Amino acid sequence: METKLTNQDNRIIDQLKDGSKEAFHFLYDAYGPKIHSFALSYLKNSADAEELLQEVFLKLWEIRSSLDSSKNIKSFLFKISINLIYDFIRRRNIEQAYIDYTEYVNHSSSDKTWHEVIYNEMVNNLQLLVSKMPVQRQRIFRLSKEEGLSNDEISTQLNLSRRTVENQLYRAVSSLKEKLGTGSLAGLLFFFLHCK
Repeated sequence: METKLTNQDNRIIDQLKDGSKEAFHFLYDAYGPKIHSFALSYLKNSADAEELLQEVFLKLWEIRSSLDSSKNIKSFLFKISINLIYDFIRRRNIEQAYIDYTEYVNHSSSDKTWHEVIYNEMVNNLQLLVSKMPVQRQRIFRLSKEEGLSNDEISTQLNLSRRTVENQLYRAVSSLKEKLGTGSLAGLLFFFLHCK
């Protein structure tokens, strides 16, 4: 399968650039399992590897019109994967730093009330942003991040395709990242609460 795909790369990429979902699914089926295994070897968690795989192919779809059909698509996909793995590990470290920080704050009784006020304000801000999402996206996001349902469970419950669920989750997370700002404490709170 891989040899056959390599011989067809130029045509597949040209079709993808034209918006072909068949070409996209072809690439996903051909390289998805390899990328998942690659991510799993670094992240050591199947759910994280699955999330990263989704991000790789959502990114591919978003930038499809700028792809160079003369370049090796496999190398390109793995380059995206490596960059996302670095981001994922860095984000995980940020989350741990935030957890350590909140534990420290909770041991400091004089500052505890003030930090609780800030924390609650940030949670309220996050909930407000979520409430402004389109109804379907908001529902999918809450089922995933607040109720802990898997993409397959959400797909079944809402009678939607898995790809629709994945796409809506990606858009929800991207929107919140943009509005909260990843460099702020609110951004850290967002990652801690919703990007595990």
